[in-house]
Amino acid sequence: MVPMYEPWMDGPDNGFTLLGGMVRPLSRGSLRLTGPAPEDPVALDPNILACEPDLDSLVAAVDLCRRIGAADALREWGATERYPGPSLDTPEAMRAYVRETAITYHHQVGTCKMGSDAAAVVDPRLRVHGVDGLRVADASVMPMVTTGNTNAPSIMIGERAAEFLLADA
Repeated sequence: MVPMYEPWMDGPDNGFTLLGGMVRPLSRGSLRLTGPAPEDPVALDPNILACEPDLDSLVAAVDLCRRIGAADALREWGATERYPGPSLDTPEAMRAYVRETAITYHHQVGTCKMGSDAAAVVDPRLRVHGVDGLRVADASVMPMVTTGNTNAPSIMIGERAAEFLLADA
């Protein structure tokens, strides 16, 4: 399929960007091993916008960005909308634009979910289920992305891992 919208977005030398985003999507992707060897590729499916409420939310976020960009306060700066562009004027066109241009947020988490349910990879002490002596201590153990930056929670997970290791030594 040829993308409707180019993967790059050109523009003037001076400008500003408003980017609609969604921090807590309902859609869930997957990361799976394809074989037992370390060099075997992984199968990654971000599965973005698989849940209809996610698409609705992101369309609303882009609409809000459009309204902010068109506000009187920005008019004196000569603000004009480049993307998605004023020709996108129907709900169907906006949904198609969002589906075509959506990207994942830069704070992926949850590939090694912590918990005791069937989807959990590590237990509450960060030990990998079924693998003796292996722990995971990074953002991948978070069942869901945090609303703020993942840096501080990742540091906390590392600190707890150190406590667990010292206690078990």
